[in-house]
Amino acid sequence: MALLELDNISKHYGAIQAVSDVSLVLNAGEVVGLMGDNGAGKSTLVKMIAGNFPPNLGAMRMEGKELVLHRPVEARRHGIEIVHQDLALCDNLTAAANVFLGRELRRNIGPIPVLDYAGMYRRAGEIFKELKSETRPRDLVKQM
Repeated sequence: MALLELDNISKHYGAIQAVSDVSLVLNAGEVVGLMGDNGAGKSTLVKMIAGNFPPNLGAMRMEGKELVLHRPVEARRHGIEIVHQDLALCDNLTAAANVFLGRELRRNIGPIPVLDYAGMYRRAGEIFKELKSETRPRDLVKQM
């Protein structure tokens, strides 16, 4: 059974057809690349999978069950996460802060929860090492 299926997904904004009749099957353990020209609808398709935009037509299924997403937090509950390509959104934050944006690690000092910066830097470093990235957790993210 497929992990995620898209069946004739379409998205339009008025007269602009951003995505037209896309069908895709993703199986567990697969690594898939999404390629196309600028304006081909790649980002829009990914944002529909991530719950940013609802499709106008078509269906999504996860492990055979219909998947309807209204917000990214709903996609996250299903294990769907995306990395946005627009780095300028948070260029004032460290790389580690960007990794944990909206899901910051916390620890308690008595009854008071505080951000666990050391834990976030440590985990971000592990992730960057695993990805063979030269980015360091404390680096600021700047758009080039």
